[in-house]
Amino acid sequence: MELHVSSLVLRMVTEEEIAEVARMWEWEKGPVSIDDARKAIKWMHDNHEKNKQGHIHHLCFAVFETESNKIIGWCGLDGQCCPGQTVIFYSIENAHQGKGYATQCASKLLEYAFESLGMDSIHGGCYKDNIASCRVMEKIGMKRNPDEEDGDPSFYINKDIYFDGGKICKN
Repeated sequence: MELHVSSLVLRMVTEEEIAEVARMWEWEKGPVSIDDARKAIKWMHDNHEKNKQGHIHHLCFAVFETESNKIIGWCGLDGQCCPGQTVIFYSIENAHQGKGYATQCASKLLEYAFESLGMDSIHGGCYKDNIASCRVMEKIGMKRNPDEEDGDPSFYINKDIYFDGGKICKN
């Protein structure tokens, strides 16, 4: 499965991209061996199989630039980290930040969640100092929750908001 947006492709990684996965997992979590990258790919695929219409267990896409086979980030939806909520996540490699890629990925994820998976709501959050991540959630039509934990903002969007004009960022 692939999702296309502007100059990016969001898709599950394959065993052929194991070196790229090891490189990017290193960026995320410290040095990773090829064996650990193989385990990460299996974990992602196993989680993907648990996703059902209207329910996300965990969906993780690598973010690829269309002109290369280089992973520049990760994005997806997680239904395990916050009980009763599906949470959006995105992370773009430092060298590729500031180009609107996180906003494009997040917008495409909302489209997929509401229009293909039939989700009722999506949630998100970030550290209060992560102004760029806050702006991404605002740009894609998410609403800020009035309750913040330790000053860290949280956001939500439901299908009514999404279909009534929440789709602010067009792909």
